[in-house]
This record gives sequence, structure tokens and C-alpha cells, in this order.
Amino acid sequence: MIQQGKANLMKGVVGKIILPVLLLYSAVGFSAERIGMVKTLEPSASAIREGVEVNLAVGSKIFEGDMVVTDSDGTVGITFNDGSMLTLGPGGKVVVDNYLFNLSEKKLTFLSQVLKGTVTFMSGAINKIAPGSVRFKTPTATLGLRGTKVIIEVD
Repeated sequence: MIQQGKANLMKGVVGKIILPVLLLYSAVGFSAERIGMVKTLEPSASAIREGVEVNLAVGSKIFEGDMVVTDSDGTVGITFNDGSMLTLGPGGKVVVDNYLFNLSEKKLTFLSQVLKGTVTFMSGAINKIAPGSVRFKTPTATLGLRGTKVIIEVD
């Protein structure tokens, strides 16, 4: 009878204290959320994520901080969570520095760097709800997008 009471007490401790702590710590490692997804790809592209090159495929997830790179004959099309669409042409490099799409807290930001190549961008909900919240940096300028479509070319 005493042994059974100890077992029930341990189950209560595990369920109420240890399990939530373990869940909290495991969630910390997976805090990065997908901000977009590769929708088109020809013939190849990669993302440099935390210093590691990852080959992209249709359906690959894109995360904040990713540098997306195409080779000399590659193109990649990305659809972001707010419905924005970005296409990176051959020999291109773009970094998604800051992406926030949180409607409930009204946190809306899309900030990217176009380092090289041609980018075509069609805005989604972020620009419609908060005009001017979409910006692109290039080596020579920062562009604020207030329309729906823009083409940026960087040599």
C-alpha cells in the first residue's frame, strides 16, 4: 500500500513538474518557425542557414536569416506565409533578415537584402495591412515597397 502511494506521488511529480520543464527545454531548440516555402526551382538552389549550405527542393522550408543562392542558370520561387512571392534569378543571392507576420499582435515586417542578381517580388498581406513595412536593402540603396510588384537588379 505504501509502495503504491509512492508510485502515485512520483507520477504526480513527473506529470506536474518534470514533464513541463522538459517540454519547455525541447521547445527552445525548435523555436525557429518556417516563414516561407520553395514553390518553384530550376535546376538548383541552396540556402545557407547558420553557416551550413542546404540544397533546396520544391517544398523546402525557408527560415528567417536564410541566404538563398542560385547558380548561374538557376531560379527559385518562394511563397511566404503572408502570401508574398519572391523569385530569385540566375546567379542571385538574397537574405531574409527580418520577417514577422503576426496579425494578432500587429507585428508585420519583411526586410531582405538583395546582394546579387535579379529579384521579382509580389507583395502579400504584410504590405496590404501595413504599407511601407516591406523593405529591400541593396549594396547602394534601401527600397521601401508601397506597391504590389517590384523588380530589383543588383550586379
